[in-house]
Amino acid sequence: MKNFDYNEPIIEVLLNKHSHLRIMTDFLNNKEKPKVLEFGVARGSSTTAFLWYLEKTEGKLFSVDIVDYSKVHNSKNWKFLQSNDLHSDYILEKFDEIKKNGVDLIYIDSYHENHHVLKLLNIWFKYLKKDGAIFIDDIDSFSFKKKKQIWHSIVYDLTDDAIKKFHYNNVEKTLYTKYLANLPFCAENGLGKIYKLVDFNEEANPSKKIWEYNPILKMIYPLLRKIKQLLSF
Repeated sequence: MKNFDYNEPIIEVLLNKHSHLRIMTDFLNNKEKPKVLEFGVARGSSTTAFLWYLEKTEGKLFSVDIVDYSKVHNSKNWKFLQSNDLHSDYILEKFDEIKKNGVDLIYIDSYHENHHVLKLLNIWFKYLKKDGAIFIDDIDSFSFKKKKQIWHSIVYDLTDDAIKKFHYNNVEKTLYTKYLANLPFCAENGLGKIYKLVDFNEEANPSKKIWEYNPILKMIYPLLRKIKQLLSF
């Protein structure tokens, strides 16, 4: 594992030991000249943290966003493309290195909607190297449930469900880790990690519907349990 000085200005905040960005850069520590594909730039905080790390390790960052954020950085280790992240043919045409050799880490922080995230996982899993990982931001609704914000709670829970469905469809090809919200230390809303066990260019399995019980049963289960207990006497 490489040793880095995380006490530089800005980086000390972005890569504090509890942050999602620190989790991801630490994951790259054993990768040689790591390659990262980032979906979603916005304020550029993740882009800044990745570039700080990748400039020190001779790595590369490929960023995609539907908005033009090409002026966020001028690093020689960075390539930016304005595009919808579902337009894989166009992205791979511009980033042919990804198509040929794959990447070590994919970070999904663009459109936070379960169907969109599931599509991204199915499309881009192929271009992840063996022992690489896809990280998905904002998947834990705890902070919104504390505030009783229904809409965001539903969106984050549905995204979490989508990631689990992807893992269950690819259970022999992946490991799934969920980092829960850690509000006392870091104002972030959960992070998912899909770790790839199979080789670069191996695609995700075709999506199959996973059996689920009716959500109503979950609501009435306590009552059914009491009835069962009464009948057993």
